[in-house]
Amino acid sequence: MRYFLTRKNKITSVLVLFTILFYSLFTPIFQFTAEASETQEGNIVDLKILHTNDLHAKIDHFAKIAAYIQSERSKASHSLYIDAGDIFSGNPVVDLQKGKPIVDLLNDMGLQAMAIGNHDFDYGQEEYVERQLQANFPWLGANIVVENPRVKEVPQPNPYTILEANGLKVGLVSVIETPPSTAPANVVGIKFNDPIQTLKQYEFLKNETDILIALTHVGYSEDREIAQAINFFDVIIGAHSHTALSAPAIVNGTPIVQTGGNAENVGNLNISYNTETKEVVSVNGFLQKVSLLEEADPAIQAKVDAYKEAMAPLLGEVIGTTTGLSRSGNRDTQLGNFWTDSIRYFTNADVALTNNGGIRDNIASGSLTVGDIYRVEPFANEIMKIEMTGQALKDVIDYSYNRRSSVDLQTSGLHYKILTNNTGKFVGSELTINGQPIDLAKKYIVAVGDYIGSGGSGYNFAGTVLEAKSGFMTESMIAFAKHETSLGKTISYNSNERIKIEVAANAPIEGTVIGSTSKGLSSANNKLGDSSLGNLYTDSVRSKTGADFGMLNNSSVEGNIAPGDIADKQIENLDAFKNEIVVVKTNVAKVKEILLTQAQFHNGSDLQVSGLHYELIKKDGKISDVKVTLPDGSPLDETKPYTVAYNDYMHGRAFYSLGTEVVAASNYGKVWESIVEYVKNHNGPIDYVEGSRIKITTDQVTQPNPLSTIAEARQLTTNKVVTVKGTVTTIPGAWGGKGFYLQDETGAAYIYQTTNDVNVGDVVEITGKTANFNGEFQISNVTKLVKVDTAPVPAAIVANPSKENEGQLITLEEVTIADLEKVNANGTFEFKAINKENEAILVRVDSRTGLVYDQFNFQNGDVINLSGISSQFKGVYQVKPRVDSDFTFIRPTVEYVVSTPSITDENGQTIQSLERKQNINLSTEIKNNWVDAKEVELVMELVDKHGRLVSEVKEVKSVEGRESITIGGSMKIPANQNGQRPTLTISLKVDGKLITDAVVVQ
Repeated sequence: MRYFLTRKNKITSVLVLFTILFYSLFTPIFQFTAEASETQEGNIVDLKILHTNDLHAKIDHFAKIAAYIQSERSKASHSLYIDAGDIFSGNPVVDLQKGKPIVDLLNDMGLQAMAIGNHDFDYGQEEYVERQLQANFPWLGANIVVENPRVKEVPQPNPYTILEANGLKVGLVSVIETPPSTAPANVVGIKFNDPIQTLKQYEFLKNETDILIALTHVGYSEDREIAQAINFFDVIIGAHSHTALSAPAIVNGTPIVQTGGNAENVGNLNISYNTETKEVVSVNGFLQKVSLLEEADPAIQAKVDAYKEAMAPLLGEVIGTTTGLSRSGNRDTQLGNFWTDSIRYFTNADVALTNNGGIRDNIASGSLTVGDIYRVEPFANEIMKIEMTGQALKDVIDYSYNRRSSVDLQTSGLHYKILTNNTGKFVGSELTINGQPIDLAKKYIVAVGDYIGSGGSGYNFAGTVLEAKSGFMTESMIAFAKHETSLGKTISYNSNERIKIEVAANAPIEGTVIGSTSKGLSSANNKLGDSSLGNLYTDSVRSKTGADFGMLNNSSVEGNIAPGDIADKQIENLDAFKNEIVVVKTNVAKVKEILLTQAQFHNGSDLQVSGLHYELIKKDGKISDVKVTLPDGSPLDETKPYTVAYNDYMHGRAFYSLGTEVVAASNYGKVWESIVEYVKNHNGPIDYVEGSRIKITTDQVTQPNPLSTIAEARQLTTNKVVTVKGTVTTIPGAWGGKGFYLQDETGAAYIYQTTNDVNVGDVVEITGKTANFNGEFQISNVTKLVKVDTAPVPAAIVANPSKENEGQLITLEEVTIADLEKVNANGTFEFKAINKENEAILVRVDSRTGLVYDQFNFQNGDVINLSGISSQFKGVYQVKPRVDSDFTFIRPTVEYVVSTPSITDENGQTIQSLERKQNINLSTEIKNNWVDAKEVELVMELVDKHGRLVSEVKEVKSVEGRESITIGGSMKIPANQNGQRPTLTISLKVDGKLITDAVVVQ
């Protein structure tokens, strides 16, 4: 039996619910009392608005966001916190609980209003209703019209709200993109009107408010259109396009702000308002990077931790190993190929397709977990199987490219080529299966996600639906990964092997010719080093700005320019994102950090560069270091500040951002515009030699060390290189990093490392250096870790912890718990295990194992069997349990605790002796120290002087393990003959066994 509160695959547990209820009931929602640190001059008051958008369930750093918002609002005399929508879809901890965690957290963080975003419909109409009922803040949508929804309870949202900020009336009018990008089934019976025409209807609010704000979820380009068409909004707070505007963008006199997305920034907006003239006099703002925040709100952190912990057993399951799966690219991608292969495997279809918009993240190299799958597919899309003709399939492919002049469908079983003109506009397509052109009249079985299969994004999969629900996409990927792993395969894919884009030979040139290339320019080799197109892009932004360096991420450098003339329209159409150029101050350390971390994440080069060269160094197949030089090979000055030109997307992402200090300059414009200018000014053809700026060294193969037993390794002095093999006996990370204990036939040792993922029962071969940590032998500085097999975990030996068995699994039999105490705020606890020889053995339970004090269902005096790792800390030997099953309850030292019975009359007076016609009330309390429930029986017997039973009362109750109950009964003494004195006998039994001596009253 297991006595810790466990979760297994449950989404919540008793502990989680208690923790959440505790903080909801006893921790107040943020109350903002201004400290008046912002002084108001004359008639000017400043309104502070903290704003977020496109949070997409990214709650990991909500405690920092909460503390920042609370701090900023406490310093302001007038303040608000609002969100511009898309709070859902992007984190399985939230998504598998249908959004409950994030709404709960936003309630506690004091959110005052939210625009409804397209992904806020993702969980379906039932959950859309439930989350609104849960929320303490209004969900706004002026252009949403609820007509005949599938769920009748779907409310008609308010078009606007007017919030008061210390007497200042602030109006918020909200609109959503039309139609919203969510599965069509989620918005059945709901109409979405034109955003601009809708907003025009709310000019009357200018007379009812001091400040009027458009809170939109339509995207930055559309926000600019709103600003051009409507002039009565004081500010537009936007969302949807994930645009990080480091300062308000002024369009037609209207400031526009947006924070990017994924909880990476908090918008800090200040609106100065003249109370006499009733006008906004200035608007300014900035983005606060969450990664730079340090203070965290403990109540919010506790809730976040509880929600994450509840999901950890499910999401942490390892289902394979991968070399990395990227969604980046303008053709077929690594992740897209894995994704569609899994669908085809799962459904046995001829062809599988999925849209790029449904692939929400990359998967880094290393262990592949269930959590990775739910993270990249947060929408719970189901698979449909449709029988289609070849012509219908071709129509789908043609539409997929035509709608945005870019590839949108990832594919398995089908290869296709898109033919375009020089600007990338669609001309035709060629489709093949198994190398042969498809038969336009033949029928094929096509498996797709239900979002596009049911008409999302305008798709029309014409044919016969064979299965409307063939299972979830997440199911298919998990099943496929497990299948590949069972065959001993690593999940590894290349890109650009299934989809091609070519310029049709007979297509007319569009646009003005501005230059030429004799070799052609391509992004095909982005991941292998510098590409010719990457060199052109980075040279262009550096030339335009005069920055020391130009750096652009691979996903913003995509496409091909065939040998021949280059036209301006061709360049414009290649740049699908239309990013703006940003220049910041940086330093060498930051440049190295970004180059290396992104290369490690993508398992290849991810940043194209100009003005510097870099070399990625691989060791044992993994990128481990980076060397950066100037183009002539000379070193960069580590102490010197440099300037770098990159794009606004990178600047708004913590994992790409190269600095916070933006170089003041005139507007540099868009990246594609700088390329057009560069090509125009270039003399001769634009040609490059690829691989001259970025190199990836050949893998360095480490020579194997001779294999030692762990016992032999323990005899070595410190800092000696050693190779050992053994079975993993503990969960990685339970005592720091990703460290674990390893045991073979001769001994055991702690392996300290932070890189590799292993599982209990893995047989691994490790090369590292011998070390000593606070007296305990360990192997650290691990340079090689290879899984070679799996095996049962070695059986624990019955022994006290000692130098001879250090690191091994041991068992203490029938020890008694004493001096149980919590030793830190994280839940780590200790106790003494008293054995039969009355020896006290220290037991330390580290919270990083997942075992915490508040969940420990044992108490002082319990007799248990205990297993764990034999360890020491500065000479003190101890046992370190690993999991809850290391504890086995035997018995309590004191089985039951019974209070002195209370025996009173009808007036509540204690009875000293029995009297005729007396009413007797009896009660006593019993505590059950066993962990199982017990049946308690109280018997009251009244007998005469001859021993004959006059009256009897029995009361039977159940008492749960570790609980107390009160049990009792009532009886009346009958009228008796003179001289007869009855006797009352009281006894208490548990499970039929008498546990107290009888109490006798006469």
